[in-house]
Amino acid sequence: MVKPDRHGVVVMRLGVKISFSMVALALLATLIAAYLSGIAIRSSFDLYVDRNLSYRLDRIGVALAGYYLENKGWTGVQAVFDSLQLKGSGYGYHGGQEGAGKGRRSMSAEMMIGPGSGDVLLLDADDIVVAATDVALLGRAVSAFSIGQSLLIEANGVAAGKLVVVNQQKGFLENEFISSLNKAILWAAVFAAIVALILSMFVSKHLTRPLAMLTTAAGRLAGREFGCRVPVVTGDEIGELAQSFNFMADNIERNERLRRNLIADTAHELRTPLSILRGNLESLQEGIIKPSPEIIISLHDEVMRISRLVNELQDLSLADAGELRLNRRSVSADELVEKASLLFSSEAKQENVNFLVDVQPGMPQIYGDPDRIVQVMLNFLKNALFYTEPGGIVKLSAFIKDDQGIFSVQDTGLGMAPEEMAHVFERFYRSEQSRHRAGGGTGLGLAIAKGIVEAHDGEIWAESKVNEGSKFSFSVPFYQA
Repeated sequence: MVKPDRHGVVVMRLGVKISFSMVALALLATLIAAYLSGIAIRSSFDLYVDRNLSYRLDRIGVALAGYYLENKGWTGVQAVFDSLQLKGSGYGYHGGQEGAGKGRRSMSAEMMIGPGSGDVLLLDADDIVVAATDVALLGRAVSAFSIGQSLLIEANGVAAGKLVVVNQQKGFLENEFISSLNKAILWAAVFAAIVALILSMFVSKHLTRPLAMLTTAAGRLAGREFGCRVPVVTGDEIGELAQSFNFMADNIERNERLRRNLIADTAHELRTPLSILRGNLESLQEGIIKPSPEIIISLHDEVMRISRLVNELQDLSLADAGELRLNRRSVSADELVEKASLLFSSEAKQENVNFLVDVQPGMPQIYGDPDRIVQVMLNFLKNALFYTEPGGIVKLSAFIKDDQGIFSVQDTGLGMAPEEMAHVFERFYRSEQSRHRAGGGTGLGLAIAKGIVEAHDGEIWAESKVNEGSKFSFSVPFYQA
């Protein structure tokens, strides 16, 4: 339930927190309901007691009015009070020869006032007590008492007296009722806490099970088990968290694969020129070969090959960090396309590939780094040339779309499968075809091109069909004066 973590800090498990929270909420809800219902019940109970007492006083008042008419006054009325047993358990009295009055009147048990309702007094016309449930109060003035309820008694339309209730103690009845109610609420709270605890155990287990699986998977992922995934068993936030974890694991696994490819490809790219340099230099040292312009040119080519690889890695690092330096200025699309065409046309001619150029007339000025934009176009062109067989076509186009300048390179080469297109702009990615063809690059060019385009606030995309060719495009914003 509660245990220290790896840093020695005592922590409480999530399931225990959920259980405690649900029990606390159940108890709090029960107490709030008890408090509010207690207020409402007390108010309703007071109203009930008052109405019930008023009803009984009315019945007693009718009987006493009859007594007053029969006896022409209140003489002997105390005996009637005693026989009524207003606060006892008797069932009333029957008048006639046994009482002071004449005739017959009966008072039923429903006229009893009940304990805790105070003392019942009968006042004459001068507000003097002539009858009372407590005989010690006889003969006293009503002003000495705290009157709760009163009822005027009339005989033939003349005020004969008044029936009052004094020293009324509602609290006695209320406390007895509220005490029983509180006991019931206490048991309800205990029952609610037990039910909440049982339910919380199931709920917490249901909620924490996916989190436990996530924790286990995260530990395995940290242990370099890049293939671990978690099942998505819910559609709530925990399910979304599981989906995000799986997406993250996919990216980590893919990046790890690309990282390994980078190491292998970089080692391969460096091994060949370094082997050539080492062999030639050792041969020169041992006098096996003599220094000549051809040897020096060969060594220079290998050094330039290594230099290009280092420069690509540096550009990629700057692009990833968002620190790629751009020398932006206003430049025409024709100038950019012409510069790229001059640098590429000779390579296309050597490979016997037809190179076409199409620039939309009247294009506005482009705002960007000319050298970097030409670098992206040359990257596209060299990739297209690499995949295009002799006799094929490579076309460089520039046109306007959605208030941006669009540059695209289309070829009639081998094309790529959809699963390859999904990764074509990723770092260090090389398609299987490029791995099996001589002269394949390191897989950095398109990743660098993407970084350059995004640094220009543009977009880059590609379209391809197997055996039909590919089309790589990017956008650059126009110059805003």
